[in-house]
Amino acid sequence: MADPATRPDETPAIEPVRAPAAGRANAPRRGWLLALKVIVTLGLLGWLLRQMVLRDGVDVLLDRASNLSPTWVALAIVLHFGAVTTGVLRWRVLLATRGVNEPLTVLFRSFLVGRFIGAFTPSTTGLDGYRLWDIGRRTGDYATSGAVILVEKLVGLVGMATVCLVLLPFGLLERLGLFGVLVALGMAGVALLGLFVLSSPARAASLAGLAPGPLRPRAKKIAEAMAGGLALSSLAPALGLGILSHAFLSATFAASGLAVGIELSPLTLLAVGNAIVISVLLPISIGGVGVREGVAVALLVAAGDGIVTTTDAMLLALVGYLTGQAPALVGGLWMLARGDRARPETPALARPPIGTSAIASA
Repeated sequence: MADPATRPDETPAIEPVRAPAAGRANAPRRGWLLALKVIVTLGLLGWLLRQMVLRDGVDVLLDRASNLSPTWVALAIVLHFGAVTTGVLRWRVLLATRGVNEPLTVLFRSFLVGRFIGAFTPSTTGLDGYRLWDIGRRTGDYATSGAVILVEKLVGLVGMATVCLVLLPFGLLERLGLFGVLVALGMAGVALLGLFVLSSPARAASLAGLAPGPLRPRAKKIAEAMAGGLALSSLAPALGLGILSHAFLSATFAASGLAVGIELSPLTLLAVGNAIVISVLLPISIGGVGVREGVAVALLVAAGDGIVTTTDAMLLALVGYLTGQAPALVGGLWMLARGDRARPETPALARPPIGTSAIASA
């Protein structure tokens, strides 16, 4: 006899009630982590600014900042919007594999608002968390929304590794070092393994079977709920868009370097930009501030070329960051305008995705 908790005509109302309590329980730990990341951010920035002032002086900074090329700055902004567009299209493709077909304007709004929130949170947690919540509230199916975000992150890591491989002959190996390249490729290997597991509910359940005994039944149900729906016909375009998105992001820092007037080839600056994008995936500071600038200084100054000053390296990272706030600003204004309100309906109940029943009965 079927478990009555898994009947499709029942609305899973238990999980939304538990979530706030769990959130309150974890609030002190999140507060300490946030405080630690603020300290890391301010510490890195303080040290880098001190190095810049000691080596080059404030006058050099003001002079270089006042002579930025408007053309290259504008191109950096355009490239950031290109990364947003390809990211939204990739997300749309992956949502469609799970039967979620939201209008493109809704996805753009969600992505841009997430970018705005992400400007104040470590790594991509703000962007991903908001999108998960936004699509979950629209469809009534947070499990599917979360599964798509997870798959998207794995696809993004594969795209990142592909760009790394393409840039190896153009200075990435020299700048990032063999260890850094191997780490990036290792992340891609783990991502491919993750996609392989998530493409089959049975494989996901088998992996969840390795969980400790008391957690195993629930882990299996959640794994089955999040897996499935992946096919080569949808994964291939998502991977292609992931490569484009990462290339656009890397190119923003190349354009930023040219705006500053750094006398390195565009391909070398692209390789440096790729390394910067990889580094800000580490959730150790707010919005990647401090990490981004530190990597730029390490790769361009500490590498020993003698061509790039600390001030120029800092400005490259700063221009790349500030131009990236243009999409975030649009998202903030869109959020304030509230032009796209939440819809209370739950179409997920009309077309239950893979594993919805499992989540309800967990």
